[in-house]
Amino acid sequence: MKKTSMKKWVVASVASVAFLVAQGTADAAAPHKVVKGDTLWGLGKKNGVTVDGLKKANNRQKDTIYVGETLTIPDHTVAAQASISSIHKVTTGDTLFSIAKQNGVTVEGLKVTNQLQNDTIYIGQTLTIGNRASSPQAQSSQPAQSSTISVEEKDLLSRLVEAEASGEPYQGKVAVAIVVLNRLASPEFPNSVHDVIYQPLTKGGYEFSPVGNGAINQPASEESKRAVNEALSKPNHVNDALFFYNPKIADNHWVGTQQVTAVIGNHVFAK
Repeated sequence: MKKTSMKKWVVASVASVAFLVAQGTADAAAPHKVVKGDTLWGLGKKNGVTVDGLKKANNRQKDTIYVGETLTIPDHTVAAQASISSIHKVTTGDTLFSIAKQNGVTVEGLKVTNQLQNDTIYIGQTLTIGNRASSPQAQSSQPAQSSTISVEEKDLLSRLVEAEASGEPYQGKVAVAIVVLNRLASPEFPNSVHDVIYQPLTKGGYEFSPVGNGAINQPASEESKRAVNEALSKPNHVNDALFFYNPKIADNHWVGTQQVTAVIGNHVFAK
């Protein structure tokens, strides 16, 4: 082969490689123009990525997006293939939920990977973050109960979560939704989301105070809706509580005698 031909071949090959790299980069991230009704959670679910993944890809600190703006949607398959187990050292303020959310894995997955029997972790403790792609929880995380709950009941549950847990941590919102779902599965309570939420007390009022004071009629935030979706996606709830209360304002002394399963924000969860 002549030098001139060799030189042309090298240039062509370099250009081809550059094109393939660029093409691979393009395939790994796609643009999306925000339209009315879009949310980070909805886009994440549609494209198989996490809300945190979308926020990182677009340098966002908050969940707010605007109609007309263009977002980068990372390719979840590329991200999954690149993900490997990593190590996280627990610091002040860490919870299993926050660590799981940050790394795109489940609380159950973290507990299995680190052989934890409960949700308690300690400052300075080293946790292994499993590979999300190979996590059985991640692969089988489907809305097991959503098919039995109507759109109207899902909205009602979201409104209850908003009314009961506005200002509470996201994990606390999920836990409130799970309490309702646990009651739904229990023979001791009504057998529909609507009837569980609107269950009256024998001495007047309702099991959930927002029903009585009208707060249940206010629209739910996107975070409360996302919390309900997460609760519905867990076929086996880690939190098996049937009750929750704020000990600072609770006037029902009986509930304080029940077994505590978790304390999240201002709420105590019990069964």
